[in-house]
Amino acid sequence: MPYPKTDERPVTEVLHGHSITDPYRWLEDAQSPETRAWTEEQMAHTQSMISTYSGRDAIRRRLKELRSTPDISLPHGDGDTLLYQRREAGQEHAVLYAERHGTRLVVVDPNEVGAGEPMHVDWAYTSQDGRYILYGLSEHGNEWAVLHVYDLQEGRLLEDRIPRARYASVAFPDGGDGFFYTRYPQPGSVPTGDEHYHSRVYYHKLGTPYQDDPLIFASPDDKRAMPRLSLSPSGRHLVIALSYGWTRTVLYVVDRDPEDLTPRCVFDHGEVVAEPLWTGDRLLVLTNFESDTGRVAEVSLADGTVTTVIPSRTREPIIEAAATPNHLFLHTLKDAVSCLTAFTLDGRLEQEMDLPAACGIIGLSSTNQALYYGYSSFAVPAAIHRVDDAGLVDILWAQSADATEAVQVTREWVTSKDGTRIPLFIAHPAEFQKNGHTPAMLTGYGGFDVPYLPAYSASVRAWVERGGIFAIAALRGGNEFGESWHRAGMREHKQNVFDDFASAALHLVQAGYTDPEHLGVTGRSNGGLLTGAFITQNPQLAHAVIIGVPLLDMLRFHRFLIADLWTQEYGSPENPEEFAWLYSYSPYHHVVPGTRYPATLIFTSDEDSRVDPMHARKMTALLQKASSSGEPILLRVAAKAGHGVGKSVEQWLDEEADIWTFLSHHLGLPVQS
Repeated sequence: MPYPKTDERPVTEVLHGHSITDPYRWLEDAQSPETRAWTEEQMAHTQSMISTYSGRDAIRRRLKELRSTPDISLPHGDGDTLLYQRREAGQEHAVLYAERHGTRLVVVDPNEVGAGEPMHVDWAYTSQDGRYILYGLSEHGNEWAVLHVYDLQEGRLLEDRIPRARYASVAFPDGGDGFFYTRYPQPGSVPTGDEHYHSRVYYHKLGTPYQDDPLIFASPDDKRAMPRLSLSPSGRHLVIALSYGWTRTVLYVVDRDPEDLTPRCVFDHGEVVAEPLWTGDRLLVLTNFESDTGRVAEVSLADGTVTTVIPSRTREPIIEAAATPNHLFLHTLKDAVSCLTAFTLDGRLEQEMDLPAACGIIGLSSTNQALYYGYSSFAVPAAIHRVDDAGLVDILWAQSADATEAVQVTREWVTSKDGTRIPLFIAHPAEFQKNGHTPAMLTGYGGFDVPYLPAYSASVRAWVERGGIFAIAALRGGNEFGESWHRAGMREHKQNVFDDFASAALHLVQAGYTDPEHLGVTGRSNGGLLTGAFITQNPQLAHAVIIGVPLLDMLRFHRFLIADLWTQEYGSPENPEEFAWLYSYSPYHHVVPGTRYPATLIFTSDEDSRVDPMHARKMTALLQKASSSGEPILLRVAAKAGHGVGKSVEQWLDEEADIWTFLSHHLGLPVQS
């Protein structure tokens, strides 16, 4: 297949005794005119190819219909103020709303700001008294938010602006004249590249220049460690939870009563995590300290003693906890399916909530009056419920759309290469009968302690409506069965994740759902690494592969953007032992010339600030050169977009239409015009 011309400019270096040649190192430079020209040629080629496939207009039209329902976020707040985002049909971006004393108002509408540029509200908080709204607004989904402050009492946006507020955490004491917050350093104020790290805690007094904000806390030993803030209801105690990757948390407390803002360490137990939550001035934590699946414990503010409040359960991890004035609520998993339970503050079981079958909870948030939680499943669009704190009455607060009967779900178990049993959730049409060659898509994630649960997707629904199958494999590396499950899929054990995924693909074939000619796989980010490894380790097991916003060159990933954060999950190529783990599976280094690779669509975004698009560019060039199958290897690059969040509906529709048109064509799923 003729592709745009790509020059090979080999760079050879010796790494830990291995001679490594990289033919496309030059494609790492996104700013060079040559790379830009090459990318434009690749995009033109991709659009030319997809334009020859039938059905794109019909696919896009159906996706647009399914996205015409509201998008809603989980509400949260403090004082008498409730915050949430909501996008109505016809809007490109969700609007940030505040409800206070029965009145709803628009805090910021990204559809009306930015002079037509895609804008996104990345995060939002309220002050403890509910007067102030603090939110982060970023352009093009690049996640480099600027902090804004809205005064509800005066009904106006203040002039305070704080840049570099990526993933910001904010704590605004009741009645105060300022707030604690986190931000990253300005480029040029630290060594080149370090502007992606060194997140620190500052205090900002309203109406003053942010450059004058005093530093409250910085990591004592690791520039990559990330602080999060949690303020007790009384406002006296501020907890700084310092996360070292996804396996360790250290807790510091600032006692504001004597106005001594010196942080004091109260929890440091090595390679364990802890998420703080408050009941009055009692500091509770959700932690895996001395508990593989997590427990809720109280941490003494006096001496750091840890006392269990709610014990753990074997193979039923606690994913999230939230506290209201009278209750503790736990989101747990049982065989990778969400459960929600209410406890008293002393840990006594009080009530189990009714949830749809095979659903995934999408978050918990608490106010001084209620718990809010959201869930969805393959067949159930996002729904938000409110549980009254006083009587535990559970009511539907908001729903994006009704459930569909066109999609049914089956859960099966897959035996991986080493005998480990892996849950597999299969969405299929209601009247589905196995015939051994139904077009099927498989996805997974397998990393960073993230449980990958069944969730609603307009794209998946549209695929299944047309007769396709969509499956999610709950791979090791996540938290479906506890921290040991996570660790079994990270660092030197990462190959387990790829084996789990390949076993799930093989199961779909052997169980009679599909065959390799009609099987596709898809994954994004860490899931893009997953499908990148799949295509190099199992090139004949699927006929179409989607590799989204991926990591693929695992010998150089840590040099770009924020990726040095992930060396704690994957290992570092700078370390000889860890280099060996990474080199053993790095997809970019396991492409073999002359191999019959499946049809492959690699997609990324030109302003991705998490995973550098260089991975997608280099892998595209290498696969185009190597593959002997005659199947296309295509690159799609979204303009004015980031890693995923912040895309407008139109951007999303164009991307999804291309992806699912590609899959429909290569897996043989008919599209009716």
